Parts: sequence; structure tokens; C-alpha cells
Amino acid sequence: MDTNRIKRFATEARNKLKEGIAAKIRTLGFDKKGIVADEHRPQLMQGGTHWNGQLLPETFYHQWTSLYTRIQQKDISEVYEEASYTWFNRLCAIRILQKNDLCAPVLDYTDAARTPFIVDEARQGRIPKMNDEMRSRLSDLLDDDTKVTEQFAVLINAWCHDNPIIYRCFGAIADYTELLLPNNILTEGGFVDMLNHTDFITEADYRSPELIGWLYQFYISERKDEVFAKKGKFEADEIPAATQIFTPNWIVKYMVQNTVGRIYLDNNPYETQLQKKWQYLVEPAEKPSADSILKYDELTDLRVADLACGSGHILNECFDLLYDLYIAEGYGRGEAIENIFRHNLTGVDLDTRAKQLATFALLLKACQKDAAFADGHCLPNVLDIPQCDRYTWRDTSGHFACWYQLSERFDGEELDKAFQLLEQAENLGSIMKFDISDDTRNYIKHCIQCYEDAPAHTEQFGLLIQGFRLILALTEKYHALVMNPPYMGRSGMNNTITEYVRCYYNEAKWDLFAVFMIVAVNRICSNGKMSMINMQSWMFISAFESLRCTFIKTYQIDNLIHLGSNTFEELNGEVVQNVAFTITNNKPSHKGMFLRLTEASSCEEKRICFIKNKDLRFDRTQTIFLCIPGCPLGYWLSDSLYKLFENKTIGSQVISKAGVVTGNDSFFVRNWFEINYDEICFHPNKFLEFCKYHPFCKGGSPRRFYGNYEYVIKLTDLYSDKYYNKSIRRGDKDAYFKKAIGWSQINFAITKTFRVIENSVCGTATPTIYINNTDIYLYILGLLNTKISQKILNLLNPTTNLLTTDVCNIPFIHNSCDKISTLVSQNIFISKQDWDAHETSWDFETNPLLAVDEETYIDNIHHEIERHEKETGEHLCIDPAAPELDSLEWRMEQYKQKWEHLFMQLHANEEELNRQFIDIYGLQDELHPEVPMDEITILQQGEIWLAPCPGSDSMYGAAIEWNDDVVMKQFISYAVGCMMGRYRLDKKGLHIAHPDPTAEETAPYIYNNVEFEIDEDGIIPLMPNDCGFSDNASNRFSDFVRIALGDEKHVENLNYVEKCLGKTVEQYFVKDFWKDHKKMYQNRPIYWLFASKKGAFQCIAYMHRMNAYTAERIRAKYLLPYIETLQARTTDFDNRRSELTTRESKQLQQLTKTLEECQEYHDRLQVVAEQAIAFDLDDGVVVNYAKFGDVVQKIK
Repeated sequence: MDTNRIKRFATEARNKLKEGIAAKIRTLGFDKKGIVADEHRPQLMQGGTHWNGQLLPETFYHQWTSLYTRIQQKDISEVYEEASYTWFNRLCAIRILQKNDLCAPVLDYTDAARTPFIVDEARQGRIPKMNDEMRSRLSDLLDDDTKVTEQFAVLINAWCHDNPIIYRCFGAIADYTELLLPNNILTEGGFVDMLNHTDFITEADYRSPELIGWLYQFYISERKDEVFAKKGKFEADEIPAATQIFTPNWIVKYMVQNTVGRIYLDNNPYETQLQKKWQYLVEPAEKPSADSILKYDELTDLRVADLACGSGHILNECFDLLYDLYIAEGYGRGEAIENIFRHNLTGVDLDTRAKQLATFALLLKACQKDAAFADGHCLPNVLDIPQCDRYTWRDTSGHFACWYQLSERFDGEELDKAFQLLEQAENLGSIMKFDISDDTRNYIKHCIQCYEDAPAHTEQFGLLIQGFRLILALTEKYHALVMNPPYMGRSGMNNTITEYVRCYYNEAKWDLFAVFMIVAVNRICSNGKMSMINMQSWMFISAFESLRCTFIKTYQIDNLIHLGSNTFEELNGEVVQNVAFTITNNKPSHKGMFLRLTEASSCEEKRICFIKNKDLRFDRTQTIFLCIPGCPLGYWLSDSLYKLFENKTIGSQVISKAGVVTGNDSFFVRNWFEINYDEICFHPNKFLEFCKYHPFCKGGSPRRFYGNYEYVIKLTDLYSDKYYNKSIRRGDKDAYFKKAIGWSQINFAITKTFRVIENSVCGTATPTIYINNTDIYLYILGLLNTKISQKILNLLNPTTNLLTTDVCNIPFIHNSCDKISTLVSQNIFISKQDWDAHETSWDFETNPLLAVDEETYIDNIHHEIERHEKETGEHLCIDPAAPELDSLEWRMEQYKQKWEHLFMQLHANEEELNRQFIDIYGLQDELHPEVPMDEITILQQGEIWLAPCPGSDSMYGAAIEWNDDVVMKQFISYAVGCMMGRYRLDKKGLHIAHPDPTAEETAPYIYNNVEFEIDEDGIIPLMPNDCGFSDNASNRFSDFVRIALGDEKHVENLNYVEKCLGKTVEQYFVKDFWKDHKKMYQNRPIYWLFASKKGAFQCIAYMHRMNAYTAERIRAKYLLPYIETLQARTTDFDNRRSELTTRESKQLQQLTKTLEECQEYHDRLQVVAEQAIAFDLDDGVVVNYAKFGDVVQKIK
């Protein structure tokens, strides 16, 4: 099935239908908000309706009024949705019926004018059944061949009412919906035209219930995106879209075969023919005892349900399997289907659309088996949520009992409470708990039976019966439940769901899928089975520990497929990781079978591994999980690893502290380079008052041993009542600035990384542990960064969210070893060198290329000698040539050699740490010490890429390849910093990173016996070389290279820069410099780009040196002179217009466009300049940058 094209079809159809319906509503007098002016309202009069100067049938008035009422009730956007899915569902269903030979080709074209078959038939007198008024209306329309759309609207409406499958599955079309059939429905490219050109949907697809599921899934996919984009809690009408996901077919088969199929085999142990068909049936690890097997007498006794059935995919698979069972036992086709619909199968869903499609899919399935079901005489038991409340019961029950002469005893108060709960049904759906007795259930059954035998007063009694049916379905004890429940984290639950779950499902309150686990086991009978696919988080994370322990202790896990990521085609990435499992409602009594398919990279690969790879199967006694802290389902662990948990844990050696929550990071937290550097305290004294800013750790990219010092926090303001908010959590003040081990809580990398934390305050995004005995600090940091910890953490919490609880539960075996401390210290030193080699570190001193000196050269030679001797056993003598400190290319080579050595040293150290700890933990048979090269966390700013070993994609032994352009761009960035005065060539570290620098700070200085000028105003043009500005960036850069490296190789050095960049220095500054700068500074640039719309004029201003007159200075000193230059050039060309060559004419055209662009920019810049905008660095880049509006280039 070509799901990609089906998705495009469904989403395009939704948009076209909504667009057409919106246009149709506007033609009916409604504006975009659903408001109607008095003159656009229809007037009912004798003989018809007067509207818009026309005399229309009376029906139009009632339809229009119904539409108006619905818009007032639901909002106009909801009406768009309702009408579009009404037509989408019905017309798709008609197409599917046609392809299954269950109806005439009513939508097919009969001519080149795209006349539908149903219209062509009507013109020849063959008209579907309809009432007299509609027939009269149609007769009038048929007199005018131009009104094909109107004819089609009447005919298709009547046809839908007349066709038993469409009518019984989808119900009557609301009277206003007919009015909203889009005018473009039959146009070329319209929805019917799209349906008639679906060649990518094969005949086999049309016979598959999967098609219906995919159409539903993809139809609401954009609605799903809209709901999630809104963020926050989901309203009742958003829940279906937010939680809908279509289950892969093989996983559905697995769930059904291991519940319904297994129950049948347990009762019919000698059945072999059917079993051969069930390729996803998991053989039990051990034979269950006789008293743990569910017994039934007749197939009609089996009760099977999906309480979150969606479009019916699982129900359809249940139907297929049950049908095979009936046929195998000698039932006729019709009898089998009726039994399945009347006795075996139940579905429930929140969404009426889903319920309709599930009913249609099942009825279609029945018709494919036996065409006699095309009359709709027997329907499957699929329920949605009725619009009931307590008054449905109170106002109707007495009349109902009187009409049907009921006298049974029941508890009326129970039903009154049940109908009160139904008032929240549109939020709660199948998680509702009804406390009713057997007597009351029997009374409900009798009521339903009476009504079905003799339906009466359907408008009054119908809603009561719908409520009864749902209560009955949600209080039934099923033999098998099979589900893909909704996934909804607590943050998405609205208040109604949150409170109900807290009261009745507290163990599962963190996600709706976990709530449904409890619902399912509560709704199956003793020895019954439930199978489910949901998120794997319940298997591991601490939030589900209580739920997990309950399931481990109370219910038998028959089998479990650990799917991991990439199970659902439409949900890529590591965030959604899944598990499918089957549980029996009895105490654990035998081993379960666990399958590990997490390494397979796609759903199809997982399926193949399930069938073919028996090595991925583990049989485990589930109670063994209880011996692991937190009781994670570590089914794949060896006995050696289980034995480790007999030791004490890291938690016995450390203290964990809660991190700071500001409740408003946009106010309290800044990137350190955004603010006045002089106001940051990097080495606080805990006995003194807090300073204005202190270092703050909040997550970051994966880094081992050192790094991610990027932020500062307004600590004094955090303790000020003036800035208090209810979300603030200040944490433990005693933990501030202490040395600790930290990590990024959210981490999408395969391996977890741990690093040094010191002199900082930590937020919750950087969980930390504080070591009780500082003598073992390095030992624990080393242990956490080894494969030992990775292996255990992948058990304790294989999600992207790593908590202190997980780290503290790692077994701890201490074996004092100086070598470990030495290795870890060296790794910290190398990692810190790398972090500080980038100007986004507050300890940055100078660019690494300029840091290369004779000592670097000699060290590189020594390392080369050591490497050669290690590899060959031979001592190498090298007679070093004179260092070429004036050559940028030579410096680049020395830089590369130095950092390749450091990279490989760090790699060797990490492997040796693995080796040491593998020996200490006795896991030589479990783990190997080798580390893939891509797990080394230095040179992460794009300086290198790793080339896998030839002939494989393995990162073990990968080769380091350098991105010279990245290294050179860092050099250029430093050069600009020196031009701006942020750095100086003659001293290390920051120079001007504060406002209002003194004249002394901006004065020229001598370097290499040459005067270097700091830009006088902190403004540098990024313009072509012919712009006329002496301080243009490319000119200044040329001076910088000359002064930094000398005159002798100046041209050679500039050529090398351009060779590395792959473009000229001029092109780089004009096109790319600011983009790279913005990226380097995480969209918090310190050089602000003042630019015209297409960049004809652009210059950067150093934020820390800006003042209220910067915009005016840019206008007067740079923009106006540039405009004058352009005007002079234009005038010169104009004076010679008759003599211009073709090339010069094009130059004139470009000059004119550039001049116009700059003049337009001048008008905007002048307005801003007159405002004399000053700003406070404390407000941060985002706030301050926005004050300049559109005269600066957008950050995002």
C-alpha cells in the first residue's frame, strides 16, 4: 500500500473540502467569524424562502437556520471540519463499496464533461429513492444541465439515505451538510475528480480494511499537527486527533493471535491447521498450569473488545480470526458473521468519525464474506460517546419502564450516578468506572433487549439506550482485550481527565496509555488475556515504578516484544519508543517470552526479526525484575549483570539535590556573552552575598568530562520578592557552587555523558550528584563515563530523560586505583582545553591557530616519535625544520596534529577506563572496552568529521577528516572580535565585553611592532570591496592577517584563507559571516546586522559597544555616504547612457535597484535613529534586538 501517496491524497482532500466549504458558507451570507448581517438572513414566507433576491424552497430556510445554529454552538471552524469529514467519509466509502462490487459506480464519470454516473442515470429517469419534496426539487434542477453540482448534491444525499450500508454506518446527513456540498466538488482537481484518479490505490487495497484506517489517520494528520502546535492541554474535541495513530498490521496480528488465538488453542490443544496460519503466535516459554487457562463452552461465549478502537483495524483482525474459528467448527458464513457481531466483538471510541469508519470496515468485511449483509440487517457492536447526562436517566427512565412494562429490581441510584459520570464521557471515554451491581447490569441488558425487539419513541428512548450500551460495554468482563490505547502525557490532559485519573488511576497518572493498562486488566475476567502496544516508558522510568511492580507481582506476562523506536512509520526518531505485550489475568506462575527488536531500524525490519531471529528471544521469570532497583523489565540481562545488583549503589556514596526552577528562564537566565561580563562572578565565596550573575548549568549537548558552561543566572533577583513567581524552586542553597558530577537530563544521544560541575548553580535540566568522599570523585566520574554505566542505564532508563534516581541506582564496586584517577584527570584537562578553544567559552583566551607556537611544534614532533615507536617498535629520529610561525597554512597543520593527538589520547584513555572497570566489575564476557570514534565528545563544533572504516559504516577505528573551512571561520570570527575590541592580539581573553568602554580601552596598540586599531565605533560594514569604506570587513581582515602574521607571507596567507573557505574573503563576509556568527552564538548574536531588505547595504554593530546613537551613526557615517556613492555612479552612467555597452546597461540597472533598496532602508532606519533607542544588556539579546524592528536582520 502506497501510504505516502494516500497521505498526500487525504491531506489534500481535507484542505480542498474545507476550502470549498468555507467558500460555500461565505456565499450563504456568513463572514469568516460566522456572523451574518440582517440583510443576508433568509425570510420564510408562504410558498418558500426569500433570500438574496431569490425565491427558494422552504427547505432552504430550515437548512440555513440549522447551519446558523450549529455555527453558534460549535464555532465556524468546527463546522468546516464536520462538513468536510462528512463528505470525505461518505464519498470515500462509496468509492470503496464500488470497488468491492457492492454498489453501482455512482461517482464515476460518464463523459469528458465529468458528469457523475449518478447524475447521468437521473437524467435518464433512474433516480434513487427520495421524498416528494426532494423529487420535485430534483425535477426542477434536471431541467437545467448547467446545475450539475446542485443535481449531484440532491442525488448523492438521497443515495446515501437509500443505501443501507452507508446509512447504517454513517447515519443521516445533517440537514445543513447538504447545503455545504462545495461548489468545486465536481471541478477538475476537485474531490470527486481526485477519487476518480486514485490509480495508486490498488484493487487489493480497496478490499483491505487497512485502507480505511490509513485514510482516517492521514485525513486527521494535519488536524493533529494543529492540535500539537497549540501546545497546552487538549480539549475534548482535540483528543481524537491528538491521540490517533494507526497500528502496523503485523503487530495487530501479534496481539490478536496471542489473545484470542491462544485462548482458542488452550481449549483446543490438538488444533494445528489454524495455528500454521498464525505466524505471529509466540510459543510459551513454559507450559502454563491447567488452572491458569481460561475455559469457555461455546465460541459464542468469547467476548473480545477494543476499548479505543479508532477506525477498527484491530476489530477487523479479531473478526478475521474469529471467522476462521467459526468456519473451522462447521458454522456457515452468515451464522459465523452474525455471532461475531452479536456475541463476540465490541468496539468503543471517543470519535464518532472513527466509530463510523470502524462499523463500515467491519460491515465491508462481512459483505466480502457474505453479500447478504449488504442490506445492513446486522451491524457490529461499535459504540461512540452518547450525549447523555443525569437528566437523560431521570427524565426518561420512568417512561421507558412504563412503556415496556418493566418490573425488575435494580438500584436506581447506581444508574443515576452512572449517567452523571456520562456527562464527562467526551473527555474520559473508556476510562470511566461505573460502580453497578449485577442486578443493575441485568436490568440494563433487559432494557436494551426490549428496545431492540420493539423500538419505540426513538427520539426519547434512543439516547437512554445509547447510554445503557456504553455502560454495559465498560462494565463487561471480557475474555480478551486488544488495544493500541491513546498516548497522552500528563501535560496534555485537561483538568477533567487529570482529576479523574488522580482519583481512580493514580499509579498510572503520568500517561493515558498507562491508565488504559489498568482499565484493560480490570475489564478482563480471571485468566482472560489482554494485549496492547504502548510506550516503553512504563517498563523503566521511575514515574511508573508502582504500576510496574503491580503488574510484575499480580499478572502473568505471557510475552513481550520490545520494539523501541521507529515502530510507526509516521513517528520518526527516538522520542516515541514502543512495546507490545500480552498479559494474562492471573498470578505469575511460569516464565514469559521476551523479544528484543530495538536494534531494527524500521517497522518492517522488526517484523522480519520477529519471524526469523530466534536469538533475540529471552525466557525470564518476571519476579527476577523485582531484585533490580526500580524494578525495570531488564529481561535481556545476563546472570552476571543481575548479580551486580547485590552490591551497594552509587547512591550510597553521593547526595543528590534538586535543581533550581526559575519559572521564567527568559527573565532569570542569559547566555553569558549577552550581558556585561564584569557583572558575572565566576568564583563565588559562599560566605558572601550573591552577585548579580552566577554561572548556571541547564542541559546542553552530549559532553564527557567537561563543558556546557553557557549560561548565567540572576541569583540575587531569584531571591528577591519583587520577581517571585509561584513556579520558582530555589533548590538547596548549600549545594550552590559545590563541585559535583552533572549531565544533561534530556539527551537524544545513544550514550549518556557525565561531566564536571563546579562554581555553578544547576537547573533541573542538569541533574547533579555530590560526592560524599571527595577522594572518589574522579573514580565515580570515570565509572559513569564507561560502558558499565551505559549498559546499566540502558536497563534502568533507556529513555531520553535521565534522572538522578537512575544514576544513583548503578551498582558501585570500589577498587582504589591511581591509574583511574590519572586517566580521568587527563580527560578533564583535554575536554576543558577543547571547550575553552572556542570563543563561546568564558575562559577562551585566543584563537587556536594563533595559539600555535614553538612549544606546540616540539610537542607534535615528540608525539609523532612516540606514535611511531608504539606502532613499529622502532625509535624515530626527526631533525625539526625551523617553525614557520608566519605561515597560516603551517599553523593549521600544527593545530591539526595537536588536536588529532589529543583526540586519540582521549579515545585511548576512555578505552582504558572501560578496560579497568570491566575488570573491576567482572564483566569481561559481557562487554568489550573499545569505543566508537563518534562517541568522543571533543571537536564538536564541526571542525572534523569521521570517515567510517572502508567497506563498513562502523565508527570503531574511523579516520579523522578535517573541515578546514570551519577552522578558518573560527579564525575569522576571532579576527572580527579583535577589530571590535572584544579581544586583543596582545593579551589573552576578553577585552571589551561591557558597555561604555573608555578611550584607553579602545585606543590603538602595538603588536608585532605594528599598530593595530580597534574600530572606533564598533561598527563594521559587510560590503563588497568597492563600497568605499576603509573599515569594510574584508579590508580590516586583510590588515588583521598582516599584523598578526607579518608582511612576508601576507598574500600567501590570504590565498590560504580563501582556499579553506572555498570562496573569496569578500564573498564570505557579504554572504555568510553573519549566518555563521548567529549559529555560533545560538541565535543570540553579539554582532547585530543592520541590513536593507536584500542586503545591498549591511553592517554589523558590536552589541556591548552600542548606545542610543548607534543607529544614527550607521545612517550618517555609512548609509548616507554609500547612497551618495551610488548616486554618483548612477549619474555617471546616465550621462553616458547613449554610449553604454550591454554590460554597462546591466550595471546601471543593478545600481538603480541597489540605490532604491538603500533609499528605502534609509527611510526606515531614520525613523529608528530618531528614537535614539538605548537598551539594558540585562534584558538579553532577544528583547533588545527586537527593539530595532525591521532595520536589523531577523534572528530566526
